Amino acid sequence: MSYRAERINSEMRRTLSQIIARLKDPRISSMVSVSSVNVAKDLKTAKVSVEIFGDDEHTRETFDTLCRCAGFIRKELAKEFHDLRTIPELTFLIDNSLQYSAQIDKILEEIKKNDGN
Repeated sequence: MSYRAERINSEMRRTLSQIIARLKDPRISSMVSVSSVNVAKDLKTAKVSVEIFGDDEHTRETFDTLCRCAGFIRKELAKEFHDLRTIPELTFLIDNSLQYSAQIDKILEEIKKNDGN
């Protein structure tokens, strides 16, 4: 990946985190973290991985609200990235890596406990 692409991904991740934190929609959980952004080479699309903390019901509602707000978030991005010719269409993805790693840790602890007996 080129230096420019890495820099755009990093800056877009930082800016998206700030924009999402400023959203005043009550359906959006306060515990939303943008874990990564992958912008296509042609800058037409971007995949945004978000981690949403909370129970499953709130996670789904927050994710659905983020997807519906994608146009507004894109407009806010345009204000920050005025030097880019095009602002990418945003596709949100749920990143479950922390929950997955916690589940693996729990399984490993059970295995360790059972081996000790």
